[in-house]
Amino acid sequence: MTYPGLPEQQNPRPATVKPGVAVGILIAVIALVAFCITGFAAPGFLLSKGPGLSLPVPTSSPTTTSSPTSTTESPTSTRVSRPRITPTRNPATPPEQGVQVVVDFLAKIAGSDKPGAIALACDAQKRFMDDKIDSLIPLGSRVQVTSVNGTSRFVLADVAGVAKGRSAKGIVISDRKADGGFCITTFSIRTAA
Repeated sequence: MTYPGLPEQQNPRPATVKPGVAVGILIAVIALVAFCITGFAAPGFLLSKGPGLSLPVPTSSPTTTSSPTSTTESPTSTRVSRPRITPTRNPATPPEQGVQVVVDFLAKIAGSDKPGAIALACDAQKRFMDDKIDSLIPLGSRVQVTSVNGTSRFVLADVAGVAKGRSAKGIVISDRKADGGFCITTFSIRTAA
């Protein structure tokens, strides 16, 4: 139907493909071509290479053993020997200097010497020690080292005693400083409920 006075549309807009759709199609085509090339040609992971999986060849030479008591011909069996790795635990003796720093730290706490205890902390930890001492092991707590572990670089001391008027257990860790001395890195003490 035509209305008088209105011109008919003589040049309708041609349909165009949006740029985002064109780029998406182009990327999909490139990905498909790359998949086909690598799947069938270059490494060929889509090609069948025969039955089963190929296993790696052992690096040691096989040892052949046979049964000497048999009177009939027996097939020779091949046995591959592998090196046996047995972990050994040679606990390192923690450095006496690191253990002594922990003992001194606990003595400062027991003697109500908070500045002295904080002075034994590592520089990066000193700002946290004031609050940590107040909340975990308040001044006057009687806690002692029960056992120590560690290496030449740190000491992990298990501690037990009385804190906040209750039975307490925990750990205190001292680390080696750049100058060779030790300082308290952190500690965690829990009181019994």
